[in-house]
Amino acid sequence: MSRDRRDALLDKDWADAWETLPEAPKLVDRPKTAQITLRVPTSVLSRVRRVAHVRGLPYHALARSWILEGLRTPGTAQTSTRLDEPQSEQLNVKLDQDVLDQLKARADELRRPYHRMAREWIEASLGQEEKNLGLDSEPASQPAIKDLIVLLLHAANKRGDDTVRGITRLQKLMFVIEQKLANQTRFYAFNYGPFSEEVNDAAQALRLAGFLRGSTPATTDPPSFAEMMATVTERSGPRSGDSDSEEFALSSEGHEAAERLRRSSRAYDQLYAYVRAVREEWDTPDLVARVYKTYPKFTEKSFIREELARRGVKRRLS
Repeated sequence: MSRDRRDALLDKDWADAWETLPEAPKLVDRPKTAQITLRVPTSVLSRVRRVAHVRGLPYHALARSWILEGLRTPGTAQTSTRLDEPQSEQLNVKLDQDVLDQLKARADELRRPYHRMAREWIEASLGQEEKNLGLDSEPASQPAIKDLIVLLLHAANKRGDDTVRGITRLQKLMFVIEQKLANQTRFYAFNYGPFSEEVNDAAQALRLAGFLRGSTPATTDPPSFAEMMATVTERSGPRSGDSDSEEFALSSEGHEAAERLRRSSRAYDQLYAYVRAVREEWDTPDLVARVYKTYPKFTEKSFIREELARRGVKRRLS
């Protein structure tokens, strides 16, 4: 192209022709689906799961339907009802890419963050669903197991020891805390008394996060076969032997996390005081025997039930 030809093209006003140009092809195809991660209070996530269970639906799908309903409803989003509670849980919701675009466009119109608006729609629909189903909107909600473990290890027993030695003792202490805290329970009778997989999972999550003494934050490297088998074994329940040689104590990062949790609300500070009182009362050498005596319904499948009973008889006779 000659210089004169090039200069003529550059000098020409192309404004009128711009709108007639075809749309440029996409360099990378957009995925058909997307995911948004919403931070919600533990109580809200528990209520969502409860409504989903009653309706026989996956709770992720139920949350997605409430977002779609919010898009179909004109007007602004509802005000959050849980401003005083820490948003410590994640709710992952898959959406069609077009739906996510609509959500962002509506949020832009209302000048609201789209994550917050989606969360508020979910909370508003949750309250309506509970009303339609005749469910109490304030169930005996339970704090997350990992929060309770952090608070437990941030406290100390009467001897001033903040370490819990063995997964069995950790399971029993968490069981007692929950029994005195709520009418519902996440525990059931198992090989060594009351047991919940959530305790093992939460303890492992805290260890991977570097919140337990002697642990380091997890890397992005894939786990080895031995690590995967260890995880499977841990989830199978408490065992005698090596499993009870494991110690649970907070690292400095863990204690800092516990303090942040306490300061997050008055309710969590009161919860810490409660957990500390339970630990001072129950974290004694006879913890397991006392749990078996106090809560016999949860010991029906225990391998060591008769052995503990014999020990109790011997102590009374001696």
